[in-house]
Amino acid sequence: MSDLNVVNAAEVAVVADRGVSRRGRDQRELDLIADGAVAIRGGRIVAVGRTPDVLKEWGEDGVATLDASGQTVLPGLIECHSHPLFSGKRHAEYQLRLDGASLSEIAAAGGGIWSTVVATREADDRTLMAALDTTYARILAAGVTTLEAKSGYGLTPAHELHQLELLDRSRAITPLSLVISYLGAHVVPDGVGADAYTSEVLETLPAVIDQGIAAFHDITCEAGLFTPEQAASMFAASRARGIRTKAHADAWASSHGWETAVAGGAVSAEHLTYTPDDEIRGVGGTDTIAVLLPQAELVYMTERRANARLLIDQHVPVAIATDYCSSIHATSLTTTLGMAAPWFRMTAAEVIVGATLNAAYALRLEGDRGSLEVGKRGDLTVLDIEHPNELTLAVGQSVVSDVVIGGEIQQREPDRRTR
Repeated sequence: MSDLNVVNAAEVAVVADRGVSRRGRDQRELDLIADGAVAIRGGRIVAVGRTPDVLKEWGEDGVATLDASGQTVLPGLIECHSHPLFSGKRHAEYQLRLDGASLSEIAAAGGGIWSTVVATREADDRTLMAALDTTYARILAAGVTTLEAKSGYGLTPAHELHQLELLDRSRAITPLSLVISYLGAHVVPDGVGADAYTSEVLETLPAVIDQGIAAFHDITCEAGLFTPEQAASMFAASRARGIRTKAHADAWASSHGWETAVAGGAVSAEHLTYTPDDEIRGVGGTDTIAVLLPQAELVYMTERRANARLLIDQHVPVAIATDYCSSIHATSLTTTLGMAAPWFRMTAAEVIVGATLNAAYALRLEGDRGSLEVGKRGDLTVLDIEHPNELTLAVGQSVVSDVVIGGEIQQREPDRRTR
């Protein structure tokens, strides 16, 4: 961990943590400081404010200084939904989808998630780790400082435990902070009934917990995969064993996934593309984070989009993520945020909060990151734009100039320098 002063920013977005995730109109506030600065010592933030004020106390000689003139400084971006460990290619099936084939037709022909499961099982560790190395570098370059990484392309106890082990080992090859989730209940394996596989996931859970790698148990509640009753049994077992839960819900059809996840105590529920408006109103305000994935809806060509506006109006905290996986090679969270704004009719502030503070709450890291406040880890994403609103106009552009993790600059535009 390092010492660093970031100074002269056109805007610093503090995104202050007020003790709860942002929801309703509070998700529209970034707590901007013009001519802002952030001082980091020993990897932790010690001061945030106007540049003259911060430098008055923390401008000592010998401390590296990053001049952010004309730029926006955000809390380090947090990617809270990804599946980075996989092998195999699925671009051919996507062309079939663009040509009119349905997901069920592709799955019946051996494609879909199951094709990735087969390819990943067959890949050796060196191949999988090399792919992770490339993926992590691309995710970092797009501004991410913390990454949630799911298993889920193994679907046997041995394969899933090994995937968790590989993800844990991969911490050594990236400066990204990794939060690892067990996704044994991703889909139902070929030739196995959903009840039988639910039992297998439940039988594997103690070994996952004993392994000590997974911070979350991610549980799917989707029509044709796992019923609300099966998902509820997995939520109950996780609560009993003290592991926090997430949910894949309502990505393909209305599956009672949102209400099942909230009732099960999930920290977050992810996708929610087909969650009915009446179900959103019926559940109302909740601490469960709604993690929305616009790139997934675009690639999967869904007939509906998650109703972000209604979720926000119902005081549900909303986060935004890429859903990087074998079928969605979206490594740029900044591009995803720019896309999410018009896709969901969200403001720039709402999507930025969704990838900073609310994403931190979705990973239960709010006490350590997600906002630029004294005591939190010195994670920053510096954008080459004068105001955060410009992010929504920069889809397809690389606007990340610097990424700072624990006070250390990890990513820098070639022409930029510290002094």
